[in-house]
Amino acid sequence: MYIISKFRSGLKKTSRFITSNIINSLTSKQISPKIIEDIETALISADIGLDVTEHLVNKIKKIKITDKIDSKSILNLLSNEIKNILYECEQNLIEKHNDGLKIFLFIGVNGSGKTTTIGKLIKRLGKDKKILVAACDTFRAAAVDQLKKWSDNQEADFFQGSLNQDPASVAYGACEKAKNDKYDFLIIDTAGRLSNNTNLLNQLVKIKSVIDKSAVDLKLKTILVLDGTNGSNMINQVEIFGKSLNVTGLIITKLDGTAKGGALISIAKKYQIPIHFVGLGEQEDDLLEFKAEPFSHSLLNIEN
Repeated sequence: MYIISKFRSGLKKTSRFITSNIINSLTSKQISPKIIEDIETALISADIGLDVTEHLVNKIKKIKITDKIDSKSILNLLSNEIKNILYECEQNLIEKHNDGLKIFLFIGVNGSGKTTTIGKLIKRLGKDKKILVAACDTFRAAAVDQLKKWSDNQEADFFQGSLNQDPASVAYGACEKAKNDKYDFLIIDTAGRLSNNTNLLNQLVKIKSVIDKSAVDLKLKTILVLDGTNGSNMINQVEIFGKSLNVTGLIITKLDGTAKGGALISIAKKYQIPIHFVGLGEQEDDLLEFKAEPFSHSLLNIEN
């Protein structure tokens, strides 16, 4: 019950926006072209993309005239279809067995919530794990300080270079320390903004290449953190980062602050990249493991 209540609370802005528009559109007991149009508008306005909207609407169009039509039945249908789309993207980032060093490379634009997400993830990993956090955004002293504060609060070890040091060299040093000192996890934070996208991507590719060379045969996860308030712009970021880096998983933050949470569904359908966590609040415990069913139920305000 705790998990579903957190999803309901965190997704209430998007849920209220979608459900109220759909409920208001159902003025008759039959599916009319006007009702279809209103439902399409509600879905698209929540940044559920055209492809997903078309898929969902086609399911509604198949409802027989003799079937009972009301807002509850429509919302249940949509919730079930959305759950099916999202189900394939469920993947736990934190494996239960302890089988050597695991490396998480965090990427994403500035403001997406990378540093805060790392802090929340450290807590989820637990104080019984040996964790090293590396600050590879060497261009912003404030970013390093913020990450160190999170690490200190969660009693994780911290690795940093000097201001303006080559971030790849910091990543290499962190990998060597994590291997030699037998850490369970190495979490690497990176810059999110340079003079242009090309410079940023080139730097990230270099960092990843250095990690691959230092950590051969180790488990590397490249995690793209997306700001949920960006809506459909998240799709562009998945496209841009995905072309240059093998993004293995996503974390969507700040979904509690937007009515555009439907973009997550479009990302799942188009890219089928695992979604590990969603951020549904500002507290340390508001990073929730992504689950298709509570997400889809909460999005359409479906009672279990």
